[in-house]
Amino acid sequence: MRSVGLTDLDLATRALLAVPRTAWAELAAELIADAHTADLWRKRFRNAHPNGGTGSLYAQASLYPRAGSAQSSALYCAALSTILCALDAWRKRLHSQL
Repeated sequence: MRSVGLTDLDLATRALLAVPRTAWAELAAELIADAHTADLWRKRFRNAHPNGGTGSLYAQASLYPRAGSAQSSALYCAALSTILCALDAWRKRLHSQL
């Protein structure tokens, strides 16, 4: 997956906010895994993945409906925390396999 910036985190957070809170962890993991897959595809075939996405979390989250941005709300912060935890788990999984 390409490096993750603040706009990636914002869009992914807003994608989580568009679904029920009980689905946040699953969607966060799916966004990250799909972004990684799209990045591998992009590197190998030198074009975007056929299902969309160019390997960034932003591009992957753009494929989903998103809620409006209310960055100071407690709900936004909880969704952002879910994304960050999913990224941390994904990175730890990759490094534990090395």
